[in-house]
Amino acid sequence: MTYPPFDLYSEPYSSTGNIGENFRRLLGSPSLDPLQTLVREAVQNIADAAKLGSGPEILIRLRTLSPMQRATLEQIVLRHLPEEPASRGQLRDSLARQDLHVLEICDFQTTGLGGPTRSDRIPVGTKDTDFIDFLRNIGSARDTEHGGGTYGFGKVALYRESRCSTILVDTLSFGAAPEDRRLIGCHVGRSFGLPEEGMLRRFTGRHWWGKADQDDGVADPVAGRTAAAISASLGFPPRDDANTGTSIMILDFEAEDENLVLAGQRVVEALLWNFWPRMMREIPDERRFVCRVEVEGNEVHIPAPEEFPPLHLFCKAMQAARKQDGNDVRTIETQRPPRTLGTLALEKGLRSPRVPLVDEGSQIPATSNHIALMRPVELVVKYLDGSALPDERLEWAGVFLASSSDEVEQAFADSEPPAHDDWIPDNLPKGNGKTFVNVAMKKLRSAAAEMGVSGVAVTGEQQSGPPLARLAGRLGAMLEEVGGDGAGRRRPSRGGGNRKPTRAKASRPVFVCLEPSDHGRIAVFTTEVTQDGGRNGATLSASVSIAIDGTGAGRMDDNILQPTVLSISPAEEGKASDGATRPLEGKEGRFELRVLVPDDYAVTVDAEVLQEMVE
Repeated sequence: MTYPPFDLYSEPYSSTGNIGENFRRLLGSPSLDPLQTLVREAVQNIADAAKLGSGPEILIRLRTLSPMQRATLEQIVLRHLPEEPASRGQLRDSLARQDLHVLEICDFQTTGLGGPTRSDRIPVGTKDTDFIDFLRNIGSARDTEHGGGTYGFGKVALYRESRCSTILVDTLSFGAAPEDRRLIGCHVGRSFGLPEEGMLRRFTGRHWWGKADQDDGVADPVAGRTAAAISASLGFPPRDDANTGTSIMILDFEAEDENLVLAGQRVVEALLWNFWPRMMREIPDERRFVCRVEVEGNEVHIPAPEEFPPLHLFCKAMQAARKQDGNDVRTIETQRPPRTLGTLALEKGLRSPRVPLVDEGSQIPATSNHIALMRPVELVVKYLDGSALPDERLEWAGVFLASSSDEVEQAFADSEPPAHDDWIPDNLPKGNGKTFVNVAMKKLRSAAAEMGVSGVAVTGEQQSGPPLARLAGRLGAMLEEVGGDGAGRRRPSRGGGNRKPTRAKASRPVFVCLEPSDHGRIAVFTTEVTQDGGRNGATLSASVSIAIDGTGAGRMDDNILQPTVLSISPAEEGKASDGATRPLEGKEGRFELRVLVPDDYAVTVDAEVLQEMVE
């Protein structure tokens, strides 16, 4: 079946004026790059649309339009182009590209964009205005209690990622009949004027493609089965009453170096870095984000945040903040007026190897020393930098979860800029709200800075600092003492030339690295074995214990996985011996010790050479 082309409506200024081409500037100056900002803004809006008692399904696709899809776009949707030269040229250039890339952001099991389609025609008593809030109006106030942000600003980021500043929107709202499926296009360009009856008629630069209203020509969305058929011809995902929601196509998506695979990896990283709290396994189904990313029809793997360093530490801190119970959980409060502002939870652990998603420009820090700030909706606002722990083999992560009290939550929400990527007290007028944000930020900055303060060799009054900072310092000092070839201090060798010792011995083990395994984290240490003149050293024996305050503490708790020496092997070559002993047969040199370590605990490893064989 053939369909008539969409009608084009170029929006004129009203008699009282409109927001024109400066629409693009409304987003301000986000701290993230455009693609990361786009993912943040789009998913925040999806979070606000997830009101159906189940978590949203989010699909982000990057693909190249097929010849048939391009034909539908050119001959039906964008058949008529704006008269303004710059906009017309942008759209023509995009439609002429040999490979026309699009980025789609789709959500399912959400409310969709329902309600009236015209801002000037809202029936009395109407509560659902999602369509006009998202597509027609600029900067509408959020309508979701404790929601992600100001509903509508995210669309600015959508247009900015399109070379031709054009998006297509396909939506089916919850509870709607199939005939209520909606499809509409919008382009944001320069304002312009056209002569009309001796006057210059001014236009805002916004252009709409849809079905023209018979009275005033305003383009409403194409609806019903026609919308569904054309959406399918464009490659949009199918929808029915079990898959309500919205699909947004960013036309002529500007991928870095035209590399959609790299762009897909950047999308995955942006999802993890900004939305891991809502992607955790422990999140109830009604709040959990189920995310998928596809590039040219191929699904891109999204790691579980609990298994993706350093997010695994942030997840542990998040669990502690939610339960208000953990290794270091603090309540952040004001005294005047007395209010609880939120909960700060801090966790530390051995630095785990990174699994890079992108080669350059990654948001993931090489070492974590940050506090993730978030409101009760549990979307990361920003990461507050702190000081690193004294030993580079350790890292820490924190979570600050603002209070769900309406007064406090509103203060933090109002302090955010349009991009929702900071808390700025100066955005608030003088009063309690400004005090809440000011006090919280000062206390959080102080806590983040104190984390790197070493607690080594402090006694008495000096031990009044935060307990985790003191413990982290002691753990760092302990790791320095395990040897000199790693990140710790290098101990000078003593004289003696090539003289053999009177007794075979092993040097203090040196920490080398962490290795992931199916059974947990494996710490690799090395020790140097030196034989005596008669090569009487028969067995290399290693032992390991959990370390507290720089000493071996042995067993701490039956619920904690105990450290275990898994194997000993020559560093250069040779088969490993399972267990904590290895026959030497007169050999000397460097040996590797592999130790299974419990999460977030440091260990001490000792090695000695025995004169007798050990079975």
